[in-house]
Amino acid sequence: MRNILQKLLLLSVASMLLWACEKEETRAVLRSGVSPQLAVSATTLELKQEDADKAAASFTWPAVDYGFTDAIGYVLQVAKSGTNFAGASTVEIGVNKSDLKKEFKVAELNAELNKILTPGLSQEVEVRLKSNTINPIYSNTVKMMVRPYRVRIFYTFPQAINVAGNFQDWNPGAAPQLVSVNNNGEYEGFINFSNAANPEFKLVKGAEWGAGDFGSPSAGKLGNGGDNLKITTGAGIYLLRANTTAMTWSATKVNGIGLIGSAVPTTGWDSDRDMAFDAASGTYSITLDLNAGEIKFRANDAWALDLGDNSNPNDGRPEIGGSNIKIDAAGNYTITLDLLVGGNWVYTIKKN
Repeated sequence: MRNILQKLLLLSVASMLLWACEKEETRAVLRSGVSPQLAVSATTLELKQEDADKAAASFTWPAVDYGFTDAIGYVLQVAKSGTNFAGASTVEIGVNKSDLKKEFKVAELNAELNKILTPGLSQEVEVRLKSNTINPIYSNTVKMMVRPYRVRIFYTFPQAINVAGNFQDWNPGAAPQLVSVNNNGEYEGFINFSNAANPEFKLVKGAEWGAGDFGSPSAGKLGNGGDNLKITTGAGIYLLRANTTAMTWSATKVNGIGLIGSAVPTTGWDSDRDMAFDAASGTYSITLDLNAGEIKFRANDAWALDLGDNSNPNDGRPEIGGSNIKIDAAGNYTITLDLLVGGNWVYTIKKN
């Protein structure tokens, strides 16, 4: 008798579980048979940091009958075109059927785009709506041409000095900067002198010549005013350093930057894998397979100039001579390094 009761109890439980599973499966069946249709207010966007709090774009979709009364959540997926939404950025919408719209401000949308795109370039993305059901249902795909920006910290003198010269028409207001992150009179920055065969420049104490400037009384020395600072080793990208306490300066030419480390197959710590420089975005990048391990960035195939990340966990902001950067899992990665905005050096490591 006891065995019969146990079997009946087990059969009852199994029936309930099967009924529950069948009920859950029906949650993702559209009663109307029509997937949600996604629409966007703008299909071409150039985002700017000064517009961070302004409206960027709105995504809308009509209510859809899923055949049940429970609340349903939505997710917006944003991906680089041609990736079939692999590595997409996802934005949770809500859990109510009345949540039929997502409005983005510029800063919010820019943050999502920075997860999948290279800032400063116009690129096409695809956006779709996904239902948070056991068997997800997807909307149509909306295409957009977008240009995200790199979020910048803006510095002024005395924490920054502007590098104005013949490579940028001697305009202090539009000049790149050397930054003293610790505000101690020791400045550094990577400057692109590619537009000048014989670079000449001055270090300006603000956005106008009237603020005063540093020139050169002799080789490697700084003076208040005086002759232009000159580089005699030709056009290119240079690491500039200036010390306004010791009144000295130096320039190190960067002929290239490579990736090195235990995470790099075959070469390891023995030699670099060269990164490609993109003049349009001012960034170095490489796509390659990596092992779990560590990496660093290295200039000129030598250890005289390397960059790592001293933050734990890594914060994506490299420092000269910083600690090794961890790669937690093997896979194919795209790595980008941006060094041309003073005080705003950044790198990204994205798994493909």
